[in-house]
Amino acid sequence: MIGNAAELKVAMQQMLDRKIEGPALLRRMMSHDGWRIPIEVDAAGARCPVYVKDTNQVRFHLLYTDAQSYLAGAKVIGAGITEENYQEYRGVDLFADLSDDAEIAAVNWGAPPEVFFRQSQYPSLRRWARAVRVEQTLATPKPDLSMLKHFDAYYIVLQKIEGGYALTLAPDKHARKIAAIFTAEDTMDAFLKDQHGGQIEFEPITRMIPGEHLFDDLKDLGLDGIAFNYSGPAPRRMFIASLAASVMAAE
Repeated sequence: MIGNAAELKVAMQQMLDRKIEGPALLRRMMSHDGWRIPIEVDAAGARCPVYVKDTNQVRFHLLYTDAQSYLAGAKVIGAGITEENYQEYRGVDLFADLSDDAEIAAVNWGAPPEVFFRQSQYPSLRRWARAVRVEQTLATPKPDLSMLKHFDAYYIVLQKIEGGYALTLAPDKHARKIAAIFTAEDTMDAFLKDQHGGQIEFEPITRMIPGEHLFDDLKDLGLDGIAFNYSGPAPRRMFIASLAASVMAAE
């Protein structure tokens, strides 16, 4: 999904008004492909982000959702930000590589609605970017198996059984053994809510697990299939069980 700037700014305001929760906004931020970042070009031709400081010498990284917001923000912020010197980014690329060089990431500063993220929140932003990248490749005819293998933040739901724990399976009317795997916490929560309203009869135990461990385990479980994000909000994707072995064989 490629979000447009108008929808993203509506979501920003909704989050500020507490009408939606953080994950709904973060998904739109990562899926938006029209980000505009002010840059400066040094004598060697290198292009670097412009960081600005407030009166307390706190460094801000300026992120704008679109050209209109960029130009409006530049007029307010000043600080050498020009109409010509900017770089455009896809959301997943911008946030996956978000630098720790600034204490605050300021979205649309000077062009409300504005949202600010502290440096302590950057790891979560990076993880969301990686998760949406994985969801995007899962939606293609030939997913990037290496990306699936090296993604480090899948979620699973376990249930306690006699002698240990078992992976929770996705519902299937044909009684097939289909693993339920989630790329983000909100997709796992949607599944638990969905199942709680139906047939879940155990105390769920949730875990985050890196791809190399996950698929190594999945390939040995005698599965019939693998379901990603069974209950949304990311698109549900179903694969045959041999996907696990194929992922483990990827570099």
